[in-house]
Parts: sequence; C-alpha cells; structure tokens
Amino acid sequence: MNFRNLFLMLVSALLLSCDSDDYPYAEVPSVVLNEFRTQYPDAADAEFKQDAKGYEVDFDLEGKDYSAVIDASGNILKEKKEIVWDELPSQVQHSLQKKYGQKKIEDPERVKLGQEIYYQVEVDRFFRDDRILLNKAGRLNPNLDYWK
Repeated sequence: MNFRNLFLMLVSALLLSCDSDDYPYAEVPSVVLNEFRTQYPDAADAEFKQDAKGYEVDFDLEGKDYSAVIDASGNILKEKKEIVWDELPSQVQHSLQKKYGQKKIEDPERVKLGQEIYYQVEVDRFFRDDRILLNKAGRLNPNLDYWK
C-alpha cells in the first residue's frame, strides 16, 4: 500500500507540473516583455505570438484593441490601434468619402511603422471587403501590406 501511494503522488506531481499555463510568457524573451511593459504599463489581456519578425502581441488598452510587433532585441517595429471614424485625419476622411462613402468604411485603425503613421480600413463590398492602407494625406500606399 505504501508503494502505491508513493507512486500515485509521483504521477500526480508530474501531471501537475506539465500544465502549460503555469507561466504564459515563458517562451517570450525578457527584453521583449520588459519593453512591452515599459511602453504599455496599463495593458490588459496580452497574448504573445512568435512570428518571423519577432513577437506579435495583441492586448487591450483604455478599452481599445491594440497590437504591436516587438523584435527579439526589444525594438517595437510596428503598432496598431483601433480607432473610430472621427479619429481619422480630415484628409483621410475626405479621400475615403469621395471614393467609397463613409457608410462603407469599417474597422479603422491607426498603424505606426517606425516613425510613420498610416491608417487602414476595410471597405464593405458586395462579395468581399477590400482592405486598404492610406498615409495621413489620404493617399493609398500600395507598397505596404494591410496588417490583419
């Protein structure tokens, strides 16, 4: 009976130690976590995913959805923030209204790439939505990809 109890305790301890939720950021380098916590101290519900450029983190801040890509050295490569129509610059609003009409515009977001600011939106189409990226002057930028 003693051996059986010891065996059950050992197996239980091993199974409990295999829990992947013990430390959700265990695979994220400390320099990345430190930069994230420094730049976004009030962020909530952060979820990190590793990609080719570093670590993409999705989080909530002040009731809005954010995303950021931080490289392995702790540099923020890009940042995305959910915004509303009224937060778009007037040139961007004018360009979108002229070409698509305001009612067709969905999910506006402010994207910061390095020091440059861009705005991306989805345009509601009949069969599929178009995703476009504009600079602050309201001009399309075909050289940059829409950040999903």
